[in-house]
Amino acid sequence: MKRGLMTLFGDQLRWFIRLNRKQRLCVLYFCLSFGILLSVVFDHPLPEFLVVLNFGVSARLIKRHVPLSALEE
Repeated sequence: MKRGLMTLFGDQLRWFIRLNRKQRLCVLYFCLSFGILLSVVFDHPLPEFLVVLNFGVSARLIKRHVPLSALEE
């Protein structure tokens, strides 16, 4: 199973390992914000707005601090 995961995600894992600590934290923050955005449903619009705002901040941070050109599609 480990071999299968490495063939699927090997390039992304190597890219993630080459990042410094600040860049890794930005990537993890983005992933966490994206997961919260997909999984949370509220009855009131204010918490929804805050979750979307948090995701926007994380997207801005990842765009500013993490070199995404090294990733392949």
